Amino acid sequence: MMIESVQIAFYIGLRNSKCTLANANLSIGNPGVGGTQYLFLLTVKEYNRVYGAGKAILLTDGEFGLQDEDIPMFVVENEKSAVEYCEKAKIDWLVLNANVLDRVPKSVFDTTVNIAAWAHNTLSWKRQKIAAKTRSIQRVICVSESQYRNMEDTPCWEKCTYINNIIPDEFYNNATLSMHDKPFAAYIGSIMPQKGVHDLLEIWKYVEVNEPEAQLYIYGGANVWNASARLGTSGAADIYYDRIIQRRMKRLKHPENIHFMGAKGWKELDKLLSSTRVGIVNPSHYMRDETFCMSAVEMETHKIPVVSRQRNDGLNTTIPNEKTGFLGKTNKEIASYISQLLRDQNKSLKMGNMARVFAENFTPGHEIYKWRKIAENTGKYIICDFRQNKKSSDAKLLEHDFALKVGYLIESGKGLDLLAKRLKRKK
Repeated sequence: MMIESVQIAFYIGLRNSKCTLANANLSIGNPGVGGTQYLFLLTVKEYNRVYGAGKAILLTDGEFGLQDEDIPMFVVENEKSAVEYCEKAKIDWLVLNANVLDRVPKSVFDTTVNIAAWAHNTLSWKRQKIAAKTRSIQRVICVSESQYRNMEDTPCWEKCTYINNIIPDEFYNNATLSMHDKPFAAYIGSIMPQKGVHDLLEIWKYVEVNEPEAQLYIYGGANVWNASARLGTSGAADIYYDRIIQRRMKRLKHPENIHFMGAKGWKELDKLLSSTRVGIVNPSHYMRDETFCMSAVEMETHKIPVVSRQRNDGLNTTIPNEKTGFLGKTNKEIASYISQLLRDQNKSLKMGNMARVFAENFTPGHEIYKWRKIAENTGKYIICDFRQNKKSSDAKLLEHDFALKVGYLIESGKGLDLLAKRLKRKK
C-alpha cells in the first residue's frame, strides 16, 4: 500500500516498543520510549497536523499498536527496504537515524532518494566522513543549535543544519505546573553510565550536608532502551550499572532520601512533579553524550528550573545558564546550585517561571517549518569540500567518552564477564 503526495518519509525501528506505544497519546508527552524514537513519531505527527494529512509518513519494522490518524505508518523490513519504498513511491526525502550510517551496507545509499541523517547522537569520525562523502546523504540534521555549532570543523559541515527538538502544544498547554512547595529534586533520564546517575549520587553527598531533609526522586530505567534488561536491586539500572550505583549509595548519610521510581511516561510524571523545586538532568562527565536533552525542556515546561553540568554541549541550547537553571563545572558547584533551589522556594519559583516561558520556544510552531524547507529542496546537491584527515573536535571528545566507557566496564565487572563469555564460546 502506498499513498500519494508524500513530501517526506521517516524510518526508525519500533518493533521492540510495542508494549509502551500501544494506544499511547503522543500529544501528552513521551509515553516512556527513548527520546529518539519519540521524536521520530512526534515529528511525523506534527508535520501532518501543520501541512495536511499524509504529507509525512512513518516507515518502520513492525506493527506496534499505535492508533494515531496523524501518523500514516507502513511496515518495511529495514533501512534498505525503506529506501526502496521511497524510490517506488517517488518520495524525494527519507530521514534516517544517523547512528545507522556505518551499520548498513553501502548499497543502501546508492539511490536517487535524498537522505537526511538525523543526528540525535554526536556523530563519530567514521560517520562524519560517510556523511561527507556519500552523495545521497544531502543533510545532517542536528537536534540543537549547540550541536550544530560544535560541528563546524567536521568534514560534513556543509551538509549540516539544525532543527531543535520539539514538545507538543498539548503537552505545553496542559502541563501541571509545579507548586515548588517541598524540598524535592527530580532526575529524569535513562539509567545508564553516560547519563550520570552515579555522578548525581556523588553530587548528592554535598547536597545532603546542607539539606538533610531533601528528597531525590530518580525517574528512568535501563528497560527504556532494552526491554529485556536484567535490573539490579535499584529496580532501575541493569545488573552491572546497579553495582556502581549501590556503591555510591553506601557513601551517603541519608540513602533513605533517594527514591528510584523506574521509567514513567509523562501521563504519570505530570502529577508526580507537582511539588518539585529543582530538576536535574545528565550530570555526567561524558563530553558529547547530550545533544539536546528533552528532559530539560519537559521539566522547564512544568515550571521547574533545571541543573546539570557545563560541557558546551546540547544543554547550552536547553538550559540558559543562570536564567532557567544552572550549569556547573564541578560536583561541588552543581551541588551548590541544587541546594540553593531546594532551600529557597522564591528563587526556585522565579527561575521556574522563566523556564516555563523559555520552553514555549520548542513547541512545533517554532521548528516544524524547517522540515518543510528540507522536503521542498529537491534540486541542489551539496558536495562537501573535504580534503584533510585531521579529526574534528567532536571526534576527539568522543574518544574521551570512550575512555570513560572502558572505566565503567572495569568498575562494574561487565568487562570481565564479557571476556569470560567470549573465551567460553571459543572452547
